[in-house]
Amino acid sequence: MKTLYKYLTLIVVLAVCGIIAYFYFAPSRSRVTLHDATIKEVKDMARLCTVEIYEEVPVRGHVGQRHLVAREVLVGNISFDLEGLAMDSSSDTIRVTLPREIVEIRESTEPGSYTVIDNWNDSFMGDANITTAEENKMKQLTLDSFVKAVYAKGYVKRARAEAVANLTSLLSSMTGKPVVVTDPSPEGYQGK
Repeated sequence: MKTLYKYLTLIVVLAVCGIIAYFYFAPSRSRVTLHDATIKEVKDMARLCTVEIYEEVPVRGHVGQRHLVAREVLVGNISFDLEGLAMDSSSDTIRVTLPREIVEIRESTEPGSYTVIDNWNDSFMGDANITTAEENKMKQLTLDSFVKAVYAKGYVKRARAEAVANLTSLLSSMTGKPVVVTDPSPEGYQGK
């Protein structure tokens, strides 16, 4: 029986050495095979993202005499739906109208992205606790205010200018024709 184990061990060791020797001495050929690319879903590709947003903002609010001050990290982006492009390719020049921007802002889910700095009550012995629903309402007001600030700080204006430049180069390289991209609202469509 011991002899059988010795022979089996010897065979396994020789097989492992053979495999290692094959990969070590084999000619260096690529083990990667390439296949033609196919696009199965265009929906995700049909959005042009021009500006990523990451910003820390203060959260301030009160419910009656109870007050809250916190720090929140907001993330998001400004993108454009390329499916809705108004395009005229009837002449030798392709004319494109930039669509409405999509501003997506949300609270970051990273650890430490929301920190309560202080909460208090104006009355001497009053309870300073704020419920989760009240806190979420304060966060939503901060988020709505920040979306307005994105327009006021010029982020949307910059995103629209970058989208015009990116679309011009992208479409002209794809079609080989001259492309003119017009922006009917360079400041954005806030409130329109």
